[in-house]
Formats: sequence, C-alpha cells, structure tokens
Amino acid sequence: MELRHLRYFQAVAELGSVTAAARRLYISQSAISEQIKDLEQELGCELLDRSGRKVQLTAQGQVFLEEARRTLEAAQRAIDVTRRSVRGEVGSLAIGYFVWGTAGFFPRIIREFRKSRPGIRLSLVEMHAMRQIEALEAGNIDVALTRPLQPPLDKIFRSELLLRDPAVVAMPPDHRLAHNKEVKTRDLAEERLVLAERRSNTEFFDNIVAVCAAEGFSPQIVNTSATWSGVLTLVEAGEGIALVPSGVKTLRMRGLVFRPFASALSAGLAAVWDPRREGPALMEFLRLVREHRDRSDRGAASFD
Repeated sequence: MELRHLRYFQAVAELGSVTAAARRLYISQSAISEQIKDLEQELGCELLDRSGRKVQLTAQGQVFLEEARRTLEAAQRAIDVTRRSVRGEVGSLAIGYFVWGTAGFFPRIIREFRKSRPGIRLSLVEMHAMRQIEALEAGNIDVALTRPLQPPLDKIFRSELLLRDPAVVAMPPDHRLAHNKEVKTRDLAEERLVLAERRSNTEFFDNIVAVCAAEGFSPQIVNTSATWSGVLTLVEAGEGIALVPSGVKTLRMRGLVFRPFASALSAGLAAVWDPRREGPALMEFLRLVREHRDRSDRGAASFD
C-alpha cells in the first residue's frame, strides 16, 4: 500500500465518481480503478459500492476514508515541516553565552530571531567561556558566543569575530586613580593587579603583559580568579585593581568605579560553531549575527 492508493481512493470517495477523480488527479480512469481494486484486494474487503450510477462508500470504505485522510494529512505535515526545516524556519538551536560579554547586542538579536523564526525552539545557556567549548565538543550547544579561539581549537571549530570590547580599569572609589578621566599603562607600574586566569582568557591576559612590557615594566599580578565576578570581588576586598573588558561593568559590583584604559587593549567576542553540525537554523542565526555586526561596522547600529 502506497500513499497514491490513498489519494486515488480519497478522490473517488469525495467526488463520487472515478471520472471526476481522474480529472482532478490528471490520471486515467483505468489507472485509478486498477489501483483501488489492488487496495481492496490487499484489505480483503470492498471499499466502494459500484452498483449504482454514483459510486458509494461501503461501511468499510467509510472507516478507511477517515483513516486515509489522517494518514495523508500527516504525510503532508511531514513534507511541510521538512521543507520549512530546510529553509531554517523550524527546528531547534542551543546557544551558549556569557552575560557580561554579550549584554549589549545579545538581547536584540534573540528578540529579532524569535520574531523572524518563531518555529525554531531556542535554548539559551549561560556558561563560562571554557564550558562553552566543552559543550560544543559534546554537541550540547550549536553555537557559542565566546572568546576568539586559540590554537589548536581554531583548527577544529569555525569562528567569526563579532566585536572588540575595550578594556577598563576597575578600582575602589578611593583609589588614587579613581578621579582620572583615563588610566595610562605607565600608571600601572606600581599597582597590584588582579587578573582573570590565563587559561580562561589567554589573549586578554597575554596582551596585558605585552602592553606593560612595551612600557618597560612587568605587571605585579598578585592574584587571579577563574571568573570576572571573582576578579571584581578581589578588587573590592582590597587585593589590587583590575583590567577587565568593559562589558564586565554589567555585573554591577557595588563599591567599584571603572575608568577607561588609554590603550588599544580589548577582549574579542566571537561566534564559534562546529562545522560538522551546520544546519539551517544555525546558519540563519549566524546570518542575523553578521547582519548586526555589519550594521555596527557601518555605524548604523551598535553592539554596545
């Protein structure tokens, strides 16, 4: 039994005529009659009463018609959903992110994506940058909004830089640099610094060391933390001051002030994904992210 058998039978049952069904389906009357006879033979009962001028359904034909309709409707739904999936209109997408690094543009993109693709089920998972990479490797998320990839991960995953987040200096309000409009690199020469661990923020950590070295000194790193909230807590505790990406200000730690850092130091934010798991929903999300990035580059919009 094939779907065409059901379509032929449904047409004859609804129109009450093999001739009318043949016209609707653009197929010969003999072909329809032959297929319905094959169907009746397979079922072991007659579905149509052909004794009158108009074809009538038997009792078994009535039962079969209802089930045939359900089957054909389900098959059409499967076709429609699959085609929509190909177009990136249905499916699921799991996104890993960290709030302080994406706060400026992430909510806008998610709102726009939900509006343009209501059939895609979104899962938004807040997690540390290192955990995002682990989740990508395990297939638990489809895309990570995280730090730019470092070797050898850049050979495994694909990534695109979305923005550069400029560095700021976090310090207590009574610190000697708190009233400066900006903090220069040489101002840090005698300061105790609290930094995020290198293994979780390799590029940012190394660039801090590099800008200090360019000014002729090594930074006095007195403590590190695995998280930016931990870094700010150590600053609040009087351990030192910290260089952090400006997005960290969204953590809203009390008792701290943030001043611009007079250097090109910044932390990158990238979209990272596994090329082996590229699907329509992911590609549509990346298209939207690129569109927002390009608007920002042209000055028409901002990620901040």
